[in-house]
Amino acid sequence: MSVPSALSGRAIWLASYPKSGNTWLRLALKSLQAGGAPIALSELNDYARMAIGRHLFDGLLEADSGNMTDAEIEALRPAFHDLHFGTGEQAELCKIHDCWFRTSDGRAVFDRHHTRAALYIVRDPRDVAVSWARFMAGSLDWSIRFLANSEARLGPDADRINSAIAQRIGGWSDHAASWIDESGLAPLVIRYEDMHADLPTTLALVAAHLGWDAPESAIAGAVAATRFERLADEEARSGFRGKPGSAERFFHTGRSGGWRDVLTPDQAARVATDHHAMMHRFGYL
Repeated sequence: MSVPSALSGRAIWLASYPKSGNTWLRLALKSLQAGGAPIALSELNDYARMAIGRHLFDGLLEADSGNMTDAEIEALRPAFHDLHFGTGEQAELCKIHDCWFRTSDGRAVFDRHHTRAALYIVRDPRDVAVSWARFMAGSLDWSIRFLANSEARLGPDADRINSAIAQRIGGWSDHAASWIDESGLAPLVIRYEDMHADLPTTLALVAAHLGWDAPESAIAGAVAATRFERLADEEARSGFRGKPGSAERFFHTGRSGGWRDVLTPDQAARVATDHHAMMHRFGYL
């Protein structure tokens, strides 16, 4: 799928449902842009960050989001992206877990004139459900219900008013359809399972999609720098800012198909029922 010529903004959206490999790919791209150099987890603090910081939102819009409802904030997100991504030459990679959506007055939150390019990572929802339950310290049944909830959101607790604005996530199937079929941004779709099986090929495809120079030596270095064993060891030694306090750790095995050892037959069947069409589309059924 080609990149639409009308994309004229600065943002390179790296979109995915939570726990689908977004952080892993960001690390690999960070290394790739450094010629395959080793990287520290702490380097992600300022790389390809999500544009949901309340201070950034308030600063650009000269607003006080602390006194706004989530609906009022959501209505201003296109204007926020106009200011942050609508002008300038320097492309900016931006992680995003929101689904692609329009505000109540019909504006696209992630519009073509905000966008330079888009990537979308999709992962078997049975593995997502397991990883999401671990990450949020919730039960597997709660996680399965979250993935099926078209109204699912991530929002700051009342005592975290200064951290981030709310994110509209939606259900797993809806999320994939919104970015791939509805956005008009022609994202490069990356299956987590393919990334896991052949990361060099994935990085080469991403680099080609983004117009990045990516010699084989840089790709090999990025692959070595982002081995799960290495990332898990570093997290154990030095911690990782992306891990919530409720989670035991951020980097587990990262393997594909681990749900088979965790989900009961009934739980796996419920995920398959909830997401049958999209799972079939991506070869998960």
